[in-house]
Amino acid sequence: MKHNQSFRLLWISQSIANLGDSFYILAIVTFIYNRTGSAAFAGLFPILRVCAQAIGGLAAPLLMDRLRLDTLLWMSEMGQTICFGLMFALYFSFPSQWLIPTFLFLVFIISILHGWATPARNALVPRLVSPQFLVKANSLLSTSDQIVLLIGWSLGGILVAGLGVIQVIGMTAMMMFFSTLTLFFVKDPSTIVPSHQVRQKQWDRMKEGWITIWRNPILRTLSFMEIISGLGESIWAGSIILVFVKEILHKDENWWGFINASNFAGTILGGLLIWKLSNKMEKRMMSSMLIGSFSIGVFTMAFAFSSNPWFALGMALIIGPPYQLRNIAQRTLLQFYTPEELLPKVLAAFGTIIFVTFGFSVLLMGWMADHWGVRFVYILTAGLYVFSAAYTLMVMKNSSISIQTQRDEKRYMNKIE
Repeated sequence: MKHNQSFRLLWISQSIANLGDSFYILAIVTFIYNRTGSAAFAGLFPILRVCAQAIGGLAAPLLMDRLRLDTLLWMSEMGQTICFGLMFALYFSFPSQWLIPTFLFLVFIISILHGWATPARNALVPRLVSPQFLVKANSLLSTSDQIVLLIGWSLGGILVAGLGVIQVIGMTAMMMFFSTLTLFFVKDPSTIVPSHQVRQKQWDRMKEGWITIWRNPILRTLSFMEIISGLGESIWAGSIILVFVKEILHKDENWWGFINASNFAGTILGGLLIWKLSNKMEKRMMSSMLIGSFSIGVFTMAFAFSSNPWFALGMALIIGPPYQLRNIAQRTLLQFYTPEELLPKVLAAFGTIIFVTFGFSVLLMGWMADHWGVRFVYILTAGLYVFSAAYTLMVMKNSSISIQTQRDEKRYMNKIE
């Protein structure tokens, strides 16, 4: 790797931050539910986060024109650290009736800052690693994210129950502080220097990433593919799985946890397999993404029609590897087919697509599950994944994408050699 130390520190920092993020989500949801007694009110928390992250993604290009990526990422983490520290301090000094709106306001700010951090991190990766290690680096980060989420969701509930909400928030503030401190030593090696005298209008700067996506046939196809398949992304959200476990599998909440754990284990296994086979995958990234999407659709369909809990558990595990195959290939394609100076803005725009699509999916799939049954939701999602793969394949055959892909893959292999 070109900059081993910076990449290693980036990986450590983001792992710590993601662990703290999962702890704080459990703590805030528990806090809101305990104070209001309303599951519906607590359920608005993820919608608030997604909306704020989308806003952060839209505004990120304005900062990317003025700040280096390492500086922007550091500022995002520092801002989140301050917000968590404020939560901890205000809990002991603020009137009780003002705590929920104040905490939600801080959650909104934290989520906006997170909307800056994600594209900055993903845009830094190809600057810190050589082309031949890009797939391996993406698989390492993706696998680490899944391991951290599994630990966070498993351990977080125990910590909230054992220590209390505010103690877990204080712990999150400390973790974010260490994440921020680690990021201080991450250096962006790019020679692209942001201008402090940007003459473009703000709106033109904000839409630059979107225009790049629309004009590049590969980026445009990846975005449409994400919108189509992303409409069903929320089927693995806790509430929909719980309904499936109770109504279709006729099991209790324990099996809800088993299905979640199996799905996490599958994604971790998939990330490790891709890391091991990265040399083969990097030669056929577009094909890998199509195979991943189609496989997700097939296995999700099998999951939808399962009535045996052990079979469903196996399907939840098997879905993990193609899910990682699709996501890692997609991220690598975005990094490879975007000019370096535009990559942060393109990733910010793509992140906004993901956030908005997921937020809409939560509402849409929840409504469909109530009206047409939870099995219908999983069948529909399986169809969306298969359709997204078929759509992409059709576009590739009827456009210059396949030719451009072959040409750029040769260029990619020349870089490696």
